[in-house]
Order: sequence, then structure tokens, then C-alpha cells
Amino acid sequence: MSPGVPLSAVVALLREVGLLVEAFGTTTAPIEGAAQDSRRVEAGDVFLAWKGTATDAHDHVASAVRAGAVAAVVERRLDDVTVPQLVVSDARRAAALVSDLVFGHPVRDARVVAITGTNGKTTTALLIRHLLATEASTASVGTLGVVGPDGRIHSSAGALTTPGPVELARTLRDLRADGVEWFALEASSHALDQRRLDALRVDVAVFTNLSLDHLDYHKTFSAYRDAKLRLIELLKVDGQVVINAAVPAWNRVELTRMVRYGIDILADVVADRLVCDAGGSRFRIRWGDQAADARLPLPGRFNVENALAAVVAAVQVGVPFEVAVARLATGPQVPGRMEVLRRKPFTVLIDFAHTPAALDNLLTVLRPLTAGQLCVLFGAGGDRDRTKRVPMAEAVARHADRVWVTSDNPRTESPEAIIDDLMPGLAGVDYRREVDRVAAIHGVIAEASEGDVVVLAGKGHETYQVIGTERRPLDERRVVADALAARGIT
Repeated sequence: MSPGVPLSAVVALLREVGLLVEAFGTTTAPIEGAAQDSRRVEAGDVFLAWKGTATDAHDHVASAVRAGAVAAVVERRLDDVTVPQLVVSDARRAAALVSDLVFGHPVRDARVVAITGTNGKTTTALLIRHLLATEASTASVGTLGVVGPDGRIHSSAGALTTPGPVELARTLRDLRADGVEWFALEASSHALDQRRLDALRVDVAVFTNLSLDHLDYHKTFSAYRDAKLRLIELLKVDGQVVINAAVPAWNRVELTRMVRYGIDILADVVADRLVCDAGGSRFRIRWGDQAADARLPLPGRFNVENALAAVVAAVQVGVPFEVAVARLATGPQVPGRMEVLRRKPFTVLIDFAHTPAALDNLLTVLRPLTAGQLCVLFGAGGDRDRTKRVPMAEAVARHADRVWVTSDNPRTESPEAIIDDLMPGLAGVDYRREVDRVAAIHGVIAEASEGDVVVLAGKGHETYQVIGTERRPLDERRVVADALAARGIT
């Protein structure tokens, strides 16, 4: 059992980084842990409070103290709190730094690859974890939760691509205690903007792609891009940057320690001779005077880009080029990413695609692989970027023969109103409208014919649906099995 961290060490850290405004109160009680949710406070914790977009944690400091918190990091002093208060100028950043301190700087001596971009973070992270595993015990942390050194999901996915600062520090500490030496970490634009990762220093920063998303939060595309680019600030002194050369938005990045990758494009690392089919992809990778033939059990040009990013990152960390390329052939199936649930008499697959670019990429791959009709079921998330709704529908309309428009995670928005927002993008398209996602899945399965490809887009790995503020169970794998059984298909 750790003896804990003295409050004086927390004060010294916050003062050193210029965050401490004023400290009130003293205590000899050691800090045993950290919490940002008053419902999860344990005795000896420091409580980390800031004003968020939906709630203000300062309203819960007193509850945290009653639960056992021995100090609080706050953005304003509270009169009714009896424990020491450390007032800081940026409590989000302070939370990351304090959590890292309290949990023992878990990855200070580890190798860390961080991946950001609009799409492809999860697939790239899992491929990187897979490639690095040849050299050291490696885990990934991201949308799926924690994927351990054995390649299995060890904790279910939460609501965030990148965990909050306390959960992240605790998770990394526990993985280090289990012997994990290297990490692949998904870095969302929200996490970077909110300084959740500020305690980390990364060996390799990977930038996959950039397209329309999250403008409800970032407001402008340039602000969204700039949030992603904050990852460069977290590089170690000798850290490397890996960039998709096909993305114009990354062009402002000019560093000496940078490798650009792409398909049939002027770049440092290039894939050519690309052949994709339903079983995966074959291509050659050229890097300077090195070249190797690669196989990937994931179809699609976008997955080849993900594989290129993974190879470059792995080599930068220390995996030999030939080893990394060869290991792509045994790359993992990523849950909820072009995950095939049924192949006969028609194909049924689920995918997490929920942006215009992701839908376009997905359906571009599936269109030539479809012998019959391409049937797409999709919706848009509520309380999220409304500007992407029509482009999402337009992407579906460009490729699909039949469309079912339904709910994704409507949250506190009206499901019918969300569908109304999608309608302009489906002008002239044969579509069905069904707000109940389970009923919609049964409907599209009931109408499918031999040779068709049925795509259930938007939920992917998620096994729930958020309606209002309630998270309700919804596992599309089970719904599909029920729908097939209703047709007598086993």
C-alpha cells in the first residue's frame, strides 16, 4: 500500500507549473487517491472540481468532503468547506497533473503512442498495440475501453473516447502494475482541448485524418483542427510525429522529427499496388530503400491508411520494419468496425461510422462488393453537431440502394426532429423512416434478399442506446439474431 502523497507535494506541483492561485488550510493527512465525481470519493482522496459544460463540480465539494475527501482543488474558494482548498487558474489541467502525481506518474518510464484524428483512431490503436506486442507487453486505451496485452477487451467502453484525467491515471497505474510497458492511447479532440492528457509525454503522435465532426463543441473547423494539433505539445523532447499526407489540414505542421504516410502519394512512407476485396487488402509498403509486401485482414483504402500509420508508429518505437509489416497479416478484427454478423444468404455488418467521411469511406468499400442491393440503416446522434446531419445523409444517398432512417443516440433531442434534419440529404432516395431502431433493424432484415449487403451504421461496438438521459440496453448483434430467427434463418 502506497504511503500516499503529502498535500505539500500537490501544492508544490501546482505552484511549479503556474496553476496555483492560492492555498487555504493545512493538513498532515496524506493524499491516498483522487476523484472528480463526488459519488466515487474514497477516504483520503483529493477532490478535483471545475465548472463543466453541463454541471459545476463545485456544487458537490461538500458532499465529497462528507465522503472522505481530505482536500479539494477548485477554481474558486468555497466558504462551507472545512478541508484545505487549492485554488487554481485551470482546474481541468490541474486535475490531469494532480491525478498523475497521486497515482505515481504511471507512464513516466513507459513508451506511449497517442493517436488522434476524426476517424480510424480505434483501428489504428489496436493495430499499433498488435504490432508493438512483438517487442513488449502492450495495451491500448480508448473507445473500446482497455485492450490488454492478450488482445482482449479487459474493461467495457465508457462514454468517452479518452477517459477523464482521474480514470486515465488510475487505469495506466493498474496496467503498469500488471507489467504493461508500452501503450497505444486514443486522443480525442475533447480530451486534448480539456487538457485531460497534459500529464503525459508521448513518444509518437499519430494524426490519421480530419473531417467534419464535433462542431457543436469546437464551433469552427479550425478550432477542431487546432485542438487535435495540441497533441504535438505533449511530445517528448525526442518524440516523433506521424501524419497522413493526404490531409490538407495537417499541412501547417512542419517538424524535423516527422514522417508522412499515404497511398500512391508523395510521402515518406507509401503504399502502392493496392488490391482490396471482401477478405482484406494486399499492398506494398515502401519506406526509403526498404520495401515489403503486406497483407491486412481488413478491407478498404481507409484501413490501409490506418495500417500505414500503425507500421510507422511501431517502427518509431522500436519494432523492425519487416516485423511490423509481416505482423499486419494477423491484425485483429476491430469490434464494431466492418464487423460481419452474417454472410449468407445476405451479408449483415455493423460499423461505428457516424460522420459523413466515415459513412462515405465505408460504403465506398462495400459498393463493389455487393452482388445485390446495398441496404443502409443509419441515424444521427442527438445533442451533437447538427451541421454534419445533411452531409451524413448525402453520403448514404450516394451509395445505398435502400435506406432505413432511424435513431442513433437521440439523447435529449426529439428523435423525430433529428430524422427531420436528415431528410434534405435523402431527396430522391428510396427510404423507410422508423424512429425505433430495433423495429428498423427487424424491417431491413425482413426485406433483405440473397446477395444483399445490410449495413447497420452508427452504433458499432456500443451495446446501449441513450434516450433522454437514460442508457438503455441495445446490442445489435442480438437484435440481428432475433430478426434472422423471425425469418427462419439460423
